[in-house]
Amino acid sequence: MSGTVDTSPAIAHRDDWVRAWPLNKPALIVLAKGAAVLIVAWSTIGLLYMALLDDGSVGDADRSLARRLEDSRTPTLNTLSHVGSMLSETLVKVILVAVVGGAMVIVWRRWHDGVFLALAVSLEASVFVIVSFIVDRDRPPVVQLDPPAPTGSFPSGHTAAAVAFYAGVYLVVRWHTNNRVVRAVFAVVAVAAPLIVAASRVYRGMHHPLDVVAGVLLGITALIVARAALTAGVEKIDRDSGDSFHERVRRLDLTTGANR
Repeated sequence: MSGTVDTSPAIAHRDDWVRAWPLNKPALIVLAKGAAVLIVAWSTIGLLYMALLDDGSVGDADRSLARRLEDSRTPTLNTLSHVGSMLSETLVKVILVAVVGGAMVIVWRRWHDGVFLALAVSLEASVFVIVSFIVDRDRPPVVQLDPPAPTGSFPSGHTAAAVAFYAGVYLVVRWHTNNRVVRAVFAVVAVAAPLIVAASRVYRGMHHPLDVVAGVLLGITALIVARAALTAGVEKIDRDSGDSFHERVRRLDLTTGANR
C-alpha cells in the first residue's frame, strides 16, 4: 500500500514489545494531572451553567427541544434510537475496547494502540461519573425511553464514550497508514457514530442537547489527555531503550516517523 508504514509483526525484534509498557511513571503523572484538570474544568462549567443559565432562556430552550422530540416519537424512530444508543452502551463499549484493543496488540505486537483506546475510554468514564454527581443536573422533563441512571444528566457519558472510542480508533489508524481512503473511511465513522449516539440520547429523553455537546467536548479532551500521557510514556521508552527496541515499538505515531 503506497504511503503506508510496514506494521508486520515479523519486523519486531522477537518479543521486545512486551517490555515496552507505555504506562510508566511519566505517563501516569500526565494522566493524573490531566484527569484532575478535566474534573475541575467540567465540574466548574456544569455548576456555572446550573447557577447562571439553566433557570432562564438558555435552559428553557434546552428543555424545549427535548419536549419537541418527545412529541415526534414513532415506533420506528424509537427502535432506531435504541440501536443508535447501543453503539455506546457500557457493555458494548467494554466489549469493543477489549476486542478491538486486544486485536491491535495481537496483530501489531505493541501495547500503544490498545492501551490508548482503553485509557481514553476509561478516563472519559471516570471524569463523567464524578462530574455528573457533582453537577447533578436533572434529566429532561419528558418520558425517558431507557431505565433511569444513577448519574446526572450533565455531561452525556454515552456521547463522550462514543467520541473517545470511535475517534480514538481513527487516531490509531492515522498512526499506522497514510492511505487517504482508509483514513477517510475511519474519519466518517469517527464523526458519524458520536453524532448518532448524541441524537439518540436526546431523542430518548436521557439528555438535554447541551449535555451531549458537553459529552462531545469531554470525549475530545479525554483523547487529548490520553495522547499526551502515551506520548510521555513512549518518549521514556525511546530514551531508555535506545536502539534495543525496534522503531515501531518505541514510537507512537509511525506515519510521522516515516515522513521525517
